[in-house]
Amino acid sequence: MTASPDVRPFVQRPSFIFALAAISAMTATAIDISLPGQPAMAVEFGQRAEEAGVIIAAYFIGYGPGQLLWGPLADKYGRMIPLYIGLTGFLITSILCATADSLESISLYRLIQGIFGGSGPVIARAIARDQGGGKDTAKLMATILMIFGAAPLLAPLVGSGILLFTTWHGIFWFLAVFTVALMFVAKFFIAPSREGAERVVQKRVPLTFGLVIELFTHRDFLMGTLAMTTVFGGYAAILGIGAAMTNAHYGVTPEQFGVLFALSASSVMIGPAISRKILGTRSVRAPLKLGAALSGIIGVAMLLCAQEQVPLYILWSLVFLYCLAFSIMMPVANAIALEPAAHAAGTASSLLSALPTIGAAAGAALASSPVFEHGYEALTLMLAGGGIATCIIVMLLGGERKEKQAEA
Repeated sequence: MTASPDVRPFVQRPSFIFALAAISAMTATAIDISLPGQPAMAVEFGQRAEEAGVIIAAYFIGYGPGQLLWGPLADKYGRMIPLYIGLTGFLITSILCATADSLESISLYRLIQGIFGGSGPVIARAIARDQGGGKDTAKLMATILMIFGAAPLLAPLVGSGILLFTTWHGIFWFLAVFTVALMFVAKFFIAPSREGAERVVQKRVPLTFGLVIELFTHRDFLMGTLAMTTVFGGYAAILGIGAAMTNAHYGVTPEQFGVLFALSASSVMIGPAISRKILGTRSVRAPLKLGAALSGIIGVAMLLCAQEQVPLYILWSLVFLYCLAFSIMMPVANAIALEPAAHAAGTASSLLSALPTIGAAAGAALASSPVFEHGYEALTLMLAGGGIATCIIVMLLGGERKEKQAEA
């Protein structure tokens, strides 16, 4: 696969790194900040509190396939124009949600918002690849994920704080203001780094069926995509049935589950920090191997736990380690997968986002299906399957190729 010349604007500039992390967090912020306001939203429209969950599902319905749009556009027209379009659409739909008069209207606007929300993470990853690939991209992605990890922890707190002073409408008005801030961040901290970059990489490969086949027949891209898909399939079981399972089997209240989830979510900041530390002295694939080995060990442990219910502290310690394993792997797996795609990093980034999203949707659906007798069995076996499958994929496809070292 022929790569275009590498571009290295100024990877180490803190404002640039923070800006990429901020636009990467668009979707996490949009979803998590709305969670505290959903019950009040449903009550205002005369619905059961649980029915407000449809706005989350609607967002993901748009977000999944929507990610496939932005990468090819970024390859064809450059990174910034599609990013500005995505942010503008995100702003408009935030305002529409804030002024909506029915739950059905909000669901429609959230679906459209999900499409625009895919622009930030996809384009941020493509820009990270533009910095030169190898360790540079892996370190940059690890740093972005460390900052990004604060979003799922802070956004619900911000949403709850807003509700102390105003109604749920204020949450979406805040999201609109947040989007305007992202526009300024993109203009002043990301756009300058693209000056010269777009001139160096003048011709990019358009999206074709042949390009998709070319990407998926490259071992590194296939490894990164499959590994992230399987590990997220297991993680989705935690999102889908974690609260219900811990309540039914351990008597954990919804409020207490929030604490449990926060503990596991903290791994999203810890894992990339471990990756970055390892990258300082070891090869670019060393964190990948560590995360894969840990995921395989946790997978086997979960398989044993499925045989008989274990105490909650044991189960959730394993859940934390599962999340830690994939957060160690994620920045490196993405960087390695994008390595052969310098000439089509946008398209490759779209696929790297969309397929794990599909895997997560399938994992959540499977975990809640009648295939399993109860939630405990579903959670442990889904995490077992995700961990073991991810380990096998990395073992088979993640080795260093002799003809080209992946290390920068």
